[in-house]
Amino acid sequence: ARDMMRGIDIPADPPAALRPAQQAANPRRIAVASNERDVPLRMYVDSFRQKIERNAAQIGLRLSAIPARTDPVVSVAVRSDGSVDEVTILRSSGRADTDDAVRRIIHLNARYAAFPPNVAARFDVIEIRRIWTFAETLRLLEEVR
Repeated sequence: ARDMMRGIDIPADPPAALRPAQQAANPRRIAVASNERDVPLRMYVDSFRQKIERNAAQIGLRLSAIPARTDPVVSVAVRSDGSVDEVTILRSSGRADTDDAVRRIIHLNARYAAFPPNVAARFDVIEIRRIWTFAETLRLLEEVR
């Protein structure tokens, strides 16, 4: 396989036709996918996830005993200064109290870390899209696309 791959140049960035329309319209905004190779960018997204999960446990998130129909898929756009640009629930849990809890957790934790200099030089907004699972503790899972 290595011999077959020699001489083939694989670009680091996908062509513009394969990028999401929003990112093509605003090159300073990125939606971080599960296959992201940029290490500083992935580290920032992971610190966001850790803060949400840790603080949700400390808040003592209490949802009613009726389980949600499905785990919500949530997109959080964070500006380079760490403020929240927008929160979008892409797939609802099927329960208003669970969806409200997601928004409340994001805003209670608001003022996330500012982007590292090498990330801020390239992006103004990072869109973090994750599946929120509520079991014994809150977990944010990467969505496989």
